[in-house]
Amino acid sequence: VRVGVAPHSLRAVGPQALREVVAGLHAIDPTAPVHLHIAEQLQEVDDCLAWCGDRPVEWLLANAPVDARWCLVHATHMSAAERAALAASGAVAGLCPTTEANLGDGIFDAAAYFAAGGAWGIGSDSHTSVDAAEELRLLEYIQRLAQQRRNVLANDTHREVADRLWLGAVAGGAQASGRPIGGLAVGQQADFVILDGSGPLTGLAPAQALASHVFANAGRSAVRDVFVAGIRRIRDGEHALQRIACDRFVAARSELLREV
Repeated sequence: VRVGVAPHSLRAVGPQALREVVAGLHAIDPTAPVHLHIAEQLQEVDDCLAWCGDRPVEWLLANAPVDARWCLVHATHMSAAERAALAASGAVAGLCPTTEANLGDGIFDAAAYFAAGGAWGIGSDSHTSVDAAEELRLLEYIQRLAQQRRNVLANDTHREVADRLWLGAVAGGAQASGRPIGGLAVGQQADFVILDGSGPLTGLAPAQALASHVFANAGRSAVRDVFVAGIRRIRDGEHALQRIACDRFVAARSELLREV
């Protein structure tokens, strides 16, 4: 079992409590991950400025041992200086595009952050979506809308946007979880998906199939099998306990609605 802490945010946890919980965690496991929501909305930035005179990310970087063990969730509203400092810290920016769009939080400047060499990953947050392809697609499309151009997040190394996004998200997600799950290699946990080679993906090369999965009509339905630690958990698009889980969810929801 991998243990970490997730103090919700600077809005919910005071400076002393934050210092104590992080110090306590790293006394037990110096490599354990720390997740914290930060600078998700402009109101939080304004409140932080009124409280201490610093912006949220600025304050955190100056007052906490932020490094590669940390994941700063959202980090939507950063100044150029904060963005550069976060990238230099080695921490992961945990982006949740569908949640941020759903809540009207704002636009994370991914192009500038990526150019600064910042680590990043994607998350579901409010579970507006649990579809990795949808999150990555929206991340790129939001950048296109903001900059009024295409292929914003491609670069010289990865000219296919889907390649850069998928590989970046895998690397950042592995780092944020503090687990060896960043690829198929010796010492890495065998976590991977198998895309359905029929239908829209028929006859496509791997890079083309990935691009279709992220940006075209393949989407989530293209995921056929999912392996976790080398064990097939999803077969032909369905978990072995899917029906039981769905029935329990419906029962729990019905009970909650009766209590409202």
